[in-house]
Amino acid sequence: MSDFELAIKTAAEKAVLKMVLDGSWIAPDYSNRFKMPPEMLADVWRMIDQDSLKAALAARIESELADRIVNMMAAEIATDVKQILSVQERRESIRHFARQHMDAIMGGAK
Repeated sequence: MSDFELAIKTAAEKAVLKMVLDGSWIAPDYSNRFKMPPEMLADVWRMIDQDSLKAALAARIESELADRIVNMMAAEIATDVKQILSVQERRESIRHFARQHMDAIMGGAK
């Protein structure tokens, strides 16, 4: 490969990398978007039932908060379990305890 070809290849790679890094390859063209008349938007806004909107927002926020709280609790429990099981003696003790109960359950099922 000649120096010229190598320079072109390097320049093309840099140009593509710059385009990907700055996100210009997915930038929307705002100059060609559809513009709604302000009067229509004002009419639509007046038609919205504010109380219904607030109730819907409250229900969604409650649901999302509950999900986040549960996820945070699950992460805390997972961290605690990992810390507890990080000691080999504890792991063996828990395994021994579990085996005793599994044997009792399996023996009782016969």
